[in-house]
Amino acid sequence: MKGFLIAFLLVGAGVWLAACGASTPAAQPTAVPSPVPATVAPTVPASATPSQTTAPTATPSPTVTLTASPTETPAPTPEPTAGKIDADTGRQVWLRQECIDCHGENAEGDRGPTLAGTGLTYDAVLLRVRTGKGRMPDFTVEEISDLEVQQIYAWLRSLPPPTPEATPTAAPTAATAAPTATSVGPVAPRPTPIPPPDFPTGALNAFWASVNDLKVKSDFTKDLPARQAQDEAGRLSILKGYAGEAVGLGKQALAQGNQALAEIPRAAVQADLQQALAAVQQIVDQANQALGRDNYSEAYQSASAMARLSRIEAWPWASQAVRDAGLTGTVRVRVTNRAGQPIANAFVTVLTARDPAAALTDASGRATILNAAAVPALQVKAYAAGLVYHEVHVNLAPGATADAVIALPGANAAGQAPAVSAAMAAAGSGAGAVSLRMTAADPQGAADLAQDQLFALNPALGTAFVLQAVGGGQYATQVQLPSWATGPQTWYFFAVDHACNTSNVIVRQSPAP
Repeated sequence: MKGFLIAFLLVGAGVWLAACGASTPAAQPTAVPSPVPATVAPTVPASATPSQTTAPTATPSPTVTLTASPTETPAPTPEPTAGKIDADTGRQVWLRQECIDCHGENAEGDRGPTLAGTGLTYDAVLLRVRTGKGRMPDFTVEEISDLEVQQIYAWLRSLPPPTPEATPTAAPTAATAAPTATSVGPVAPRPTPIPPPDFPTGALNAFWASVNDLKVKSDFTKDLPARQAQDEAGRLSILKGYAGEAVGLGKQALAQGNQALAEIPRAAVQADLQQALAAVQQIVDQANQALGRDNYSEAYQSASAMARLSRIEAWPWASQAVRDAGLTGTVRVRVTNRAGQPIANAFVTVLTARDPAAALTDASGRATILNAAAVPALQVKAYAAGLVYHEVHVNLAPGATADAVIALPGANAAGQAPAVSAAMAAAGSGAGAVSLRMTAADPQGAADLAQDQLFALNPALGTAFVLQAVGGGQYATQVQLPSWATGPQTWYFFAVDHACNTSNVIVRQSPAP
């Protein structure tokens, strides 16, 4: 029986599948977007219905409605229940499938991430098992059944999360001053803490959970049909089944998001919700288009759009809404090689906003991210030039601190890593604006580049800005520096591919704003 290699679940739901799995068609060139200011008033009233949300990056078909076709499978896959699974059996399956080789006997983590007490959903776990990721193989139902995955999931959920290793407190310096006694590693400045919520957040949390589930169903729609059927007709039928489930989840998310709009008066949260709702609407539109197709290739294009929209639009904007609502915590990260030795100056990102929060590790391999969105299965990634990137998930509660250890697996696959060149950070249009641009190429073609991981990372700002395709192999964006960001800025440009290979890194300075 083949082992789980790097991971039975290298990260599950927290990673866009195109980042390290099946490829997604390259995005069409678009104009460089301007970021949405955090204090922009909502573009539609709080009482907006789902059909009133306006797509920020694409125009949906005017004939598409939120009503799924008769082929819809309305009920999402239920999570396992204690009445039909056995956690003790799950442990035996875990040992038989050699999961301990990467995750440890008790899922405490080793070469693969910690999975004990995971906050990932069953669907997220099942997706990773069926599709693989990076150096992890995919598993067929003959090799491990859905029931066996349910049993493993039940066992993982029954385990307490391991106790984090003791973390020494670094002496603060002018460059790495820590705002709390427990913060360790370089910390990006946060001069204005996000105030805690003084309004209901139940609908907001429910919206985030539905968007998270919608992301997994979108990935199901794109990546599983070709693995579960041998002919076009069978694949189309499976795709439509998953697309129908996505429509149901999308409608649920739209209702919850609009309820949150009505309950939350904070302008930054409303602006985030507007963006997230627009992306969810587009996902529903694409799912309905897939349901109306009689050709698998055409339906697959809609499925690919669903996965892209969920990964780089809906999910990040929903997370940013949680963060801007004041539901935040702290993430402390330690990055090592496979031998456990610290890696200094590694890049750490946390998907807590449309552009991930980011930092560089210090000499002990540590970094701290403040004001992270307090959500279950928060995605934390680590990168270093020339190495395969890796990631884990942490369960972060409001006001809490979560610890993560990420061991980078090793060198890129020979001759397969992407390369970046012609990086530029120049004055943009308007006061405090910076234009960021680079050229990125991959030996397997542009479609092999991970669209959500083409970065210009600024550790002083604490953000890894995502560059978007603008044509000719170039990727760019324009950002607005905050008022406290004075003096020249240092930017690190790099990219990753679907197999998790990290490119070279180019360092550039932008002029003082």
